[in-house]
Amino acid sequence: MHETSRTRLSPDARRQQILDAAGQLYRGRRYDDVSMEELAAAAGVARGLLHHYFGSKRDLFLAVMTQSVRLPLDELPDLDGRPVEQRARLTMTWILDGARTYGQSWVNAAGAEGLQDGGDVQAVVDRADDRAARFVLDALGLPDDEALRARLRPTAAFVKALCREWMQRETLTRDDVLELSTAAVLRAVRVD
Repeated sequence: MHETSRTRLSPDARRQQILDAAGQLYRGRRYDDVSMEELAAAAGVARGLLHHYFGSKRDLFLAVMTQSVRLPLDELPDLDGRPVEQRARLTMTWILDGARTYGQSWVNAAGAEGLQDGGDVQAVVDRADDRAARFVLDALGLPDDEALRARLRPTAAFVKALCREWMQRETLTRDDVLELSTAAVLRAVRVD
């Protein structure tokens, strides 16, 4: 009998290991095309451990999506003292750099609105869009105002669609996406 050695990890490290492996599988495949057995094998754990950490395949998928739709918020360039138009362009440049870094997994997760006709998937996307709206308002030096967030949240869907055109279909260039997304953000906050 062949025995596989297992590495003991902290619960947080094991959870992240499972998320990373699942993210790799979902990067190129749809939710329905990935089985729990494949997820467990990719993570190097028993199937029961997936249930222990995430409860169900859907809950694991939602955790992967939640992680995928977040861009790191600690590397934004210094925006102090710059006019709002320049702040918007630098912010969108930073977002597009993040989208390119995360590549296909970000595009897949960011475009998952309505997937599997489940409200829980849409809720993940909605929370991410609201966080993005708050982030953009802060980057522009504008107050966290519900009316402004309401105007920015639909812009997130537009930016995701632009990124799909750029990264998946290759019908737009990065410069096209930067120009269109910056203009949309400025229009949404009524800064022309």
